[in-house]
Amino acid sequence: MKGLIIKEILQDFCLGESKMDFDSYEFNSISDKHSLKSGSVYFCGKLTFWEALSQSSVKDLLIIFDKKFFDESGEDIKKALENYSSWGTVENLPLAMSHLSGPFYRELSANDNDEVDGRQMGTCDIHPTAVISQGVFLGANVKVGRDVRLYPGCVVSSFCEIDEGTTLFPNVTLMPRTKIGKACRIHSGTVIGSDGFGYNFAGGVHHKVWHIGGVLIGDNVEIGSNSSVDQGTFSPTQIHSGTKIDNLVQVAHNVQLGLGTILCGQAGVAGSASVGDFTVVGGRGAIAPDCHVGKGCQIGGRAGVMNNLEDGAIVAGFPARPIKEWLKGLAYVRKMTLKK
Repeated sequence: MKGLIIKEILQDFCLGESKMDFDSYEFNSISDKHSLKSGSVYFCGKLTFWEALSQSSVKDLLIIFDKKFFDESGEDIKKALENYSSWGTVENLPLAMSHLSGPFYRELSANDNDEVDGRQMGTCDIHPTAVISQGVFLGANVKVGRDVRLYPGCVVSSFCEIDEGTTLFPNVTLMPRTKIGKACRIHSGTVIGSDGFGYNFAGGVHHKVWHIGGVLIGDNVEIGSNSSVDQGTFSPTQIHSGTKIDNLVQVAHNVQLGLGTILCGQAGVAGSASVGDFTVVGGRGAIAPDCHVGKGCQIGGRAGVMNNLEDGAIVAGFPARPIKEWLKGLAYVRKMTLKK
């Protein structure tokens, strides 16, 4: 997207102090703190976002600061900006994100075609050993690998990739730019790659944040029926190899699930949370936004994780706390209840 278009959009949000020749710049994507790319736009409204940027070697990008954060920042940050090609401040960073993400979304999806089957258009790459049932729809530029099996009613949208040996059972939907690894099994009714639940409230309106991150799923992953995996905002939601997800599970935008994690029925992982390798989340367990759960943790059924957990933690209850503490609490309540 041309810098001049970005300038016009940002002016609506009181574009303040800046360093940029908008006429001569062009940007191809939006970055977040997990995936910084040259030639991209980066929104920075908190210290954690600045720290992620300062630890990266990427300098050729447009940093859009929240004005209040920028004004309150130390001189170290302002001096460090001399090393970056472009930056500016806005009064309302979340609203600017909502409005600026829209044009990037439209630009990214301009070549999608999910109305006419890609096989008719000649844009699909399908391995001859793949088995595709009647009633399957493939969008533009879909790639289907060796020995993939797609059952009736599946929808594989534009620019999706399915690697060898993977099976999609009836009525699975993959939204654009979803990538699935080898030997995965996705059960009926599951939707992968829907927009994340992201809105910014202003002027009595919930302004949508347009999601362009996609979903990246590793090898040997199994996802039960009627589950949902939302795409990332600006970088992929990731489910690493060996993970097993039960029925009726919600995985929100930007979530990172480690190797071999287990999510039992009706569990929910909120936006931008991360779960370490081989952690188990019991049925109806929940992890709050932005929380980090370490490796090898055990989260009891119906537990609500509200804070970060160290490796190996075993927790239960709401809010979740160490299992022994929770059991003592239950025993005390029961004792008081039975006391005459």
